[in-house]
Amino acid sequence: MYKKYFNIHHTRWCLALLFAAAMFTSCDDFLDVRPKSEKVEDDLFKTPDGFESAIYGVYGSLQASTALYGKDLLWGLTDCMAQDFDQNNVDAGSRAAERYQYDNDYLKKRLANIWAGAYVSIGYANNVLKKLEGRSNDLPLYNLYKGEMLAVRAYLHFDLLRLFCSTDMSKQGIPYTTTYSIKENEFKKVGEVYELILKDLQEAEQLLSEEADKIQYPRDNKQYFKFQNYRETHCNYYAVLGMLAKVYWMKGDMENAAKYAQLVIESKKFPLAEPSEIKDLFAGKLSPKETLWGIYSNTYNETANGYLYRYQSYISYDPYTDESGSTHLMPYDKVYAQDVTGIDQDFRKNWFKKGTGNVRCLKTVDYYTIEENQNVPADWVTRISGINMLHVSELYLIAAEALLETDYPKALEYYNAETGSRGLPALKAETQLTKDMIFNEYHKEMFGEGQVWYNMKRLNKDIISNLDSKIIPASEDIYVIPIPQDEFNYRN
Repeated sequence: MYKKYFNIHHTRWCLALLFAAAMFTSCDDFLDVRPKSEKVEDDLFKTPDGFESAIYGVYGSLQASTALYGKDLLWGLTDCMAQDFDQNNVDAGSRAAERYQYDNDYLKKRLANIWAGAYVSIGYANNVLKKLEGRSNDLPLYNLYKGEMLAVRAYLHFDLLRLFCSTDMSKQGIPYTTTYSIKENEFKKVGEVYELILKDLQEAEQLLSEEADKIQYPRDNKQYFKFQNYRETHCNYYAVLGMLAKVYWMKGDMENAAKYAQLVIESKKFPLAEPSEIKDLFAGKLSPKETLWGIYSNTYNETANGYLYRYQSYISYDPYTDESGSTHLMPYDKVYAQDVTGIDQDFRKNWFKKGTGNVRCLKTVDYYTIEENQNVPADWVTRISGINMLHVSELYLIAAEALLETDYPKALEYYNAETGSRGLPALKAETQLTKDMIFNEYHKEMFGEGQVWYNMKRLNKDIISNLDSKIIPASEDIYVIPIPQDEFNYRN
């Protein structure tokens, strides 16, 4: 049943992407995604199945290339910028990213691909939203379709905003595109973009609220029909609540960040894993406990295998380690030794595998399948292959920070719950929980998921450079990545 469903699921994604290829063509403007075949488009959106194929296509586009969550927005770029991974292929531009040399030609091309890829996916989502207009009465799952696409649109804009813009609400943001047309979209202020992101997510929250009681733990993915199955592979109701928590947290609204994080945590639908489960929690599979939203993918493992698992010095992304014979300011083991007596207490140490002069991070790699390992966990074949986009442990830490100054006992409870699930002891009574401790724990938990850089930027942290063994003072020159020049060339 599982394999059959996901084979169909993947086929429909592929078909949807083919439709997308027929439906859209690129203009010089990254924000322009233009219809090519009205007949193909009209046929696609006649039925619920057609809408669902198009929606699966939107999700598929998020992981189909290495520019988005198939690599660069997961670990491939931002984890290099956070000084967690090193990648020494000059042609890839990763070393330039580690030195924040945004004028490097290779890096500029890579950043342009992120910008373009995100807006193409936004275009796909906007087209579905356009076709949904006036269809609320004849599409039984209209609310789910619309809510999911609004959430995807919001999250893509959120990541572009976090990457390319200042944290100053008054400065230039990005275009927020809500229409499917050749219209040139104006740049908005950072604060305006945040409001539009929140508007989309709040509407999605309302639309998806009908499924709040239907999503349970443990998951029973056989109780619904087709599109309503496997809700963890969709931007479901609780995923949207988690997105709202992250957006408010990044924006600096701690009251609302705490509110939405707690709605997820206190639902008890996404329990923290046990320490013994940590090694395999995100290893190329969606967590049956902690994942709020993940992108189904049976191709991601090929990327992970090439860059993270099979050691090839010219393409490998390696955690910084003193095993290499060099001394670094904050290699991975020092990250995990912060605020505890040693890394051995932390079950997350099993995410790392020492080689000869190097260390590999296997956190998001399905190494059991790669190795055809016979000691595979019993539930491995039934777990969903894919990319974990949002999981509940992150929300525990967001809630801990957000409540630290207003409800210290609750903040401590959340912090101890998260660290305890990773094998660490609770803080001693005489130890005061601090923002720096939460920051350090967030670094440990989100290592290899592309999120640490954004947290550093949010807090305007000085950079501890592993590459150059120096402290780089925080500045907008470091934390604000130039928007690709092609966007402005088109406008001029």
